[in-house]
This record gives sequence, C-alpha cells and structure tokens, in this order.
Amino acid sequence: MGNETFQKNASALPTVLVVFGATGDLMRKKLVPALYHLHQKNKLGDRFKIVGYARRLLTTEEFRRQIAAVLRERGIVEAEYPPFLLRFSYIQGTFENGDDYAALASGLREIDDTWGVCTSKLFYCAVPPAFYRVIFEHLSASGLTKPCGSDEGWTRVLVEKPFGTDADTAQKLDELLGRLFKEVQIYRIDHYLAKEMLQNILSFRFSNNLFEHNWSKDSIERIDITLWERIGVEERGALYDGLGALRDVGQNHILQMLALVTMELPEAFTADAVRKERHALLATLVAPDEDHAATGVFRAQYGGYGAIPGVASGSKTETYFKIRTEISSPRWAGVPITLEAGKRMGKNLKEIIVTFKHSEPCLCPQGTHYKNKVYFTLEPEERIIIRFWAKRPGLEREMEERTFDFLLRDAQKKLQYVEEYEKLLSDCITGDQMLYVSTAEVKAMWRFTDPIVRMWQKNIVPLKIYQPDTHAFAAGDMLLNGEDVAAPVKKELGIVGLGKMGKEMAARLSERGWAVHAFDARREVMTDAAEHGIRTYKSMEEFATGLARPRRVWIMVAPAKAVDEVLFAKDGLYAFLERGDAIIDGGNSFFEESVRRAKKFSKRGIHFFDVGVSGGPHGARNGAVLFVGGDSGAYGNVEEIFRELALPDGYGYMGKSGAGHFVKMVHNGIEYGMMQSIAEGFSLLKRSPYRLQLSDVAALYDSGSVIQSRLVGWLKKAYKEYGGDLKAIRGTVGHTGEGEWMVRTAKKMKIPVAVINDALRFRVRSEKHPSYTGKILSALRNQFGGHSTQ
Repeated sequence: MGNETFQKNASALPTVLVVFGATGDLMRKKLVPALYHLHQKNKLGDRFKIVGYARRLLTTEEFRRQIAAVLRERGIVEAEYPPFLLRFSYIQGTFENGDDYAALASGLREIDDTWGVCTSKLFYCAVPPAFYRVIFEHLSASGLTKPCGSDEGWTRVLVEKPFGTDADTAQKLDELLGRLFKEVQIYRIDHYLAKEMLQNILSFRFSNNLFEHNWSKDSIERIDITLWERIGVEERGALYDGLGALRDVGQNHILQMLALVTMELPEAFTADAVRKERHALLATLVAPDEDHAATGVFRAQYGGYGAIPGVASGSKTETYFKIRTEISSPRWAGVPITLEAGKRMGKNLKEIIVTFKHSEPCLCPQGTHYKNKVYFTLEPEERIIIRFWAKRPGLEREMEERTFDFLLRDAQKKLQYVEEYEKLLSDCITGDQMLYVSTAEVKAMWRFTDPIVRMWQKNIVPLKIYQPDTHAFAAGDMLLNGEDVAAPVKKELGIVGLGKMGKEMAARLSERGWAVHAFDARREVMTDAAEHGIRTYKSMEEFATGLARPRRVWIMVAPAKAVDEVLFAKDGLYAFLERGDAIIDGGNSFFEESVRRAKKFSKRGIHFFDVGVSGGPHGARNGAVLFVGGDSGAYGNVEEIFRELALPDGYGYMGKSGAGHFVKMVHNGIEYGMMQSIAEGFSLLKRSPYRLQLSDVAALYDSGSVIQSRLVGWLKKAYKEYGGDLKAIRGTVGHTGEGEWMVRTAKKMKIPVAVINDALRFRVRSEKHPSYTGKILSALRNQFGGHSTQ
C-alpha cells in the first residue's frame, strides 16, 4: 500500500489532492482558505496539485474563477491569486458512474507524466456520508488507490464526520474502508481535535508537573464540558434533522474533549500512542441506562425549530442535551461528568471546567468551602484559567478569588475553521494521524451514544421545548432532578375579545393552568369570564399593564375591520406595548392587512403573528387547527401557546407575516366550495322522485364512503335537530369576507377558482333568492361555527 511513514519533508513529494464534491460549501468555506494559507507558508511544495471532481459541468478555467471568488470574499489581494490558482484543475463526473472515474484516472496520469513521477494522492470526500460507499468502491475498482511502489506514491483517504449514524452503520463503513485501505491510509476528520486549545490540553497536562499528580478522583470533584452555540440550524434543516445535537457534536466533539482532559499519559508523543490512550479512556465511559434516565439524561428543542425548511413535521430531534455520566477506570471512578451542548443558546460558550475538591483541613473561615477550578475555554476566547483563593489586603482576614489567566491569542486573530483544516491537511500530507480519529475510538464513542439515542426514540426521556436565544434553563443545577425546567416563558396570555371563540380559548387555557388575562368592551362577558377565574380589566391600558413582560396578547375580534380599532385606536394596544412583546391576531383578517400590521409593529420591535384558526367554538374549546405566520426568529416565544390551543399535531408555521392568514383564507375558500357541493347534492336528493330520508342518506355518506367528512357529519346532525325540510332555518347564507378575499387574490394571481367563485356568488344571490340549498349552507355554518340560523 505504499510508504506510510511519517515524513516531515513531505511537502517536497509530488502530491495530488483530489476533492470529491469540489463545488460544495466545504470546499468554499474551509478547504480553499486552508489550502491558500498552506500555499502562502510554502507547506505545499512546488509539485502539489488540487483536482476538483463534481457533477457540475465546468471547465478548469471556470473552476479557477470560482476559487478566485472565494479568495476575493476573504479579502485576499488579487495579485496573489495566479500562483495559487495554477494548482487547480477540474474534472466533471458523477459519483455513481464508474466510467467517469476513467476520466479522473486519465487526468491524474497526465499530472504524473508531466512531472515524470508517480505522485502521492489524497482523496478527500467533501460529500455527505451517503456517497462514501459508491466513491470508495469506484476508486478501488478503477485502480486509483493503488500505490506506485514501496518508495513512492502513497495514497490516503480523508472522510468527514459523521462516521455513521450509530454503531452498526459505523461498523459497515469501517468494514468497507478496511476492505479497500489499511488503517494508516484512513484519515477520519473531527476538526475539533485540531483546535489549538484542545492541542494545548495535552501540553498543559503532560508537559508540566503542576497538576498531573492531583489529576484524578482523589483531588477532582467534577468535570463539566459545555458547547453552547449562538447560531441555530438555519438552512441545515434537512441534514440536521437526521442527526440532532447528540450525534452532531456530542458523539464526536464533546467526547474527544473529554478524552483529552482525562486520558492517561501516553508512552510517547506519537499518533499511535496518543490515539491508543484516547480510545482506552473512551472505552471506560459509562452510558446512562433506562433506570437512570430521569436523573442522567435531558433533551430539548428550541421553539421554532419545527418551522425550519427541511425539518420533518412533528420532529422530535433535540437541539440541546445535557448528560451526566462517569468513567469506570480506577483513576476516575465516582467523579461526576456533565456533557452539555445546544443551539440558539444566546451566546457562544465552549469550555471544559475541572473543579477540585474542597481541601480538608482548610485554612479558610469556618463554614466556607473554597474550591479551585481550571478552565479550558475555546470560546468566546481561547484561555486557560486557574481560579484560586488568596487573602484580601487589609487588617481583616478576608478571602477573595484570584486567577492565573493564560490568553492564547486575541479572538480577532483566529480564523474559524480555516486553521483547523490547515493543520489537518498539513498532517495528512506528512502522514501524521494524531489529530484524526481511529477506528477503535469511533466504536467506543458509538457504544456510549447509541443507548441514549434509543432511550430518546422510545420517549423514555421526553423532549422539552426551550425559548431560543437564552441559556437560562440550561444554567441551573436543577436540570436533571425531574423538574420541568425547560419552560422559561411564564404560562400567561392576554386575550382581547371574548366572543364565541375567544371565551372558549380562554377557558381551555385556564383549565390547563395558564394565567389568562382578558379584556372585552362588553361588560357582561367580562363578568362571566371573571366568574371562571379569568382576570379581567376595565381598560386596555390597565389590561396591558397587568401582563408580565414580555407580553403575549391574542386578539380574537370580529369583524375584520375591528382589528385595527383594537390595535391602533387612541386607547388601542399599540400605545401600551413595548419592544419584545408579541401580538397574535387569531381572527379572520385579510393577509395583506396582516403584512401591513406586522411592518408597523416591527418598527417598534414588537412581534406580530397572524394565525388562522379552524374548528369553530368547538375547536377553540377542545383543540383547533392553527396556521401561523410571522417572524420565524420569534416563533419560539409563542409556540407554547399554539401547542396548548391546538389538536395534537394541529398547528404549524406557514412562513413570514401574512402566511398564516393566507393559508386560512384558502382553507375557507375550499370550505365554501365543499359546502356548496354538499348543499347542491342534497338539494337534488330532496327533489328526487324517491321518498328519501335525508338524515339516513347523510348518515350513510358519513359511514365510510368516499365523501365521508366532518361537514357531512354536521349535516347529519342538523337533519336530526331540524328535520329534513330544515323549516326553522333561513334560506339565505351569510359570508364574512374570506371567500371574497380568496376570489380577489386568485384573480390577481391569475389562478382560476371557478368552483369557489360560484359558491361565493351563490351566497351573495341568496340574500334576494333564498332556497333549500341556502338552508343547508346555513345549517352547516351553524353547526361548526355557531352562526345564527335566522
């Protein structure tokens, strides 16, 4: 398999780096900048080529222009481009087509022929893991991975995490790699191992004699590892939803951090020795079992995650976890270890805290227990901090905490990701695997992770919801003691409008333990609400003042024009709300009006959500279907409300402002058409030459037929209540605007809606021409919406 020995002068060897997926984000964001820095430092040598391979149809010159664009984004002077760009060439091909690899082989032979030597080759898979198998098999079948001989032309492959999605898939990947390559040829990338501060942990521990003799259970009380990120999932929805926080950063980054801070002294500072000790430590890590799940494992998802494109409906993927575990080795047995990571945590914080035990006896005031701590911090700054206690200057014997603080460098001098990949590429070229993950380590990490994932899949550890951009719930020690800690937003809601829908919503929330505050101009409904434990107010100002900040207010008023009066009148809500508050319009408003209102509120930093509500008063009381529009970034602040008011899986984020009411408008238009077809059909049944019992027909239609529906069920109920002639029901049909909005919008968008348009026109004509068809429509509106039949 070629010469795989570590070579410090490897930059002098003729080498070709082949990047599969060369037009993707990894190449643009990480590999190109890293390679440029190696080029500038003369670490690539004169004979180093980069061959891009991807399915996109490009020439080499077009590919080089893409590389130049990356350099330009980085602010690199264009005069420095040409020598670097000349290293690049491009070959178009797919991963699946074996014939395309012949073109790749031909291109590589051309480089060999030009230099008159068999080059060493690096094959970098900058592609999703799903493509690994087909790429590796075609590489092997094409002969591209065969070395030239014992003295020249080694071959190596680089693969990115995740290394499988569980132990089984990781083993299959390893079996494939093991069949095609030797372990010394395989470079598994976990870029965290290349971070300067993590490399410094080994130096801090083993190159000094300050702490290592006390670096064990005898002196250390606990170890806490935290990896908080300010960012969320953003555009990675589809990819992230198949992983979750534990498999994305826990199974790899955090466990490697733990291994470095707790591993034994390696026999030598070599890749084999260091990787051996990392694996030995990971093999002793104790995974929480089902009996200890409640006190050992916690998972949560930030509010609004479900609205991200690519995320599955009703996803239970965690974006935060906290795990308590321990190491079973004699050195560490009994020391509690906490592993924690999460997205949208409000700040970036990546650190390891080693807390020492309180010394006995202690030269400290009676009852005071001082503890020393060592911090290894990656973000917000790269520091090693030692906290200790000293006497404060003065006559009294008072103690104060002091620090030894080593700042590795200013945060501005760090090139995020670039330097890690620069180091990893450099080590791969020289053949140093120390900062790459071994097969044994991968197996040990999955052995720890798999049982936790299985518990989550069984819902043994229920998924909690947390407010994004805050770490309040995660910072407390109460996290794993059984308390419901992931609800930082108080369960409180203000409701304006206690009509048929509003009063039922208020009652539902009140029964579920919410503090409900309400305002309605009608004194009689306010009195009734107060009798049911809902707090009421005499004015809008008093109502707004009585709500805890940030306020969350649900508007449920009709008709649609009343919304502006409630919001923007002299004594309307707009005058009393503040930045960070949220308004939810749950009535039937025209979506363009919702867009206008949202823009006006956003100027003051107030979040506006438009929510279409389907289900009528019965749904408001027993669970409705909610279509939500508004700012996705603030969705998590109010999602808890929708969850409480909706049926199971009965709410969803539709998009930016106006989307909720747009979807509800279309829903109501479809409702118009469905109701019209039912009414026309039963009018024909009534006029038929047969003596039909229409209630019996409706019952049969609603007993498993193709047209079985809630509407047919409601008509069956109306026939039982009013009789087949529906004599007590008027033949004219009300309409509140939604159908007209939809027809008007469809015309504007040039979409034909003949059925809905005809249904709307029928309702308008029914005012002068009542009919039996109109009676049926009025009966249906009464059944699901409580509308008057007279």
